[in-house]
Amino acid sequence: MMRESLKTILFIASVALNLVFVGTYLTYKLSPPTGVHQPAFTDGPLFLQLDLTPAQLKRLRAERDRFHTRLQKLGQEIKQRQLGLIDLLDAAPPDQSAIKRKQEEIQGLQRVVQNSVIDHFLRASAFLTPEQRTRFFGLIKSNIQTAPQACPPIMRSVKQCRPGEGKNE
Repeated sequence: MMRESLKTILFIASVALNLVFVGTYLTYKLSPPTGVHQPAFTDGPLFLQLDLTPAQLKRLRAERDRFHTRLQKLGQEIKQRQLGLIDLLDAAPPDQSAIKRKQEEIQGLQRVVQNSVIDHFLRASAFLTPEQRTRFFGLIKSNIQTAPQACPPIMRSVKQCRPGEGKNE
């Protein structure tokens, strides 16, 4: 029983880490909405680094806005399911089948987020010149390689995560 509980906790931590990675990546790597702090490790929104024409810029901003709206809705759905999962874990005794179903719901939504990111990148890059497209994906790759590690709340420490992300800071 203890071993199953440990597996469940590790699985939840893994799911949370994946969610935090996707959320952090999208929040910090793509152009933020007006008024949101841009982290110091980027040189501004990616689309401003591509020498876009006014027509390309208009199309990219429209695509970005649609994407952010969709991602925000998905993020709220995932958050609701995660809170439900915590409630299930808190029950005495925990209902293992209900926990498993909730995990599957969260994983399904995370797949939708990942697919949405891929679709967004493909749509956003479709109207770029070959040079702009190469630069676009190069910037994304560079940002992934240089970004600090994102951590789930239970694992945050000053040395491992971005400042200000942990409640213990």
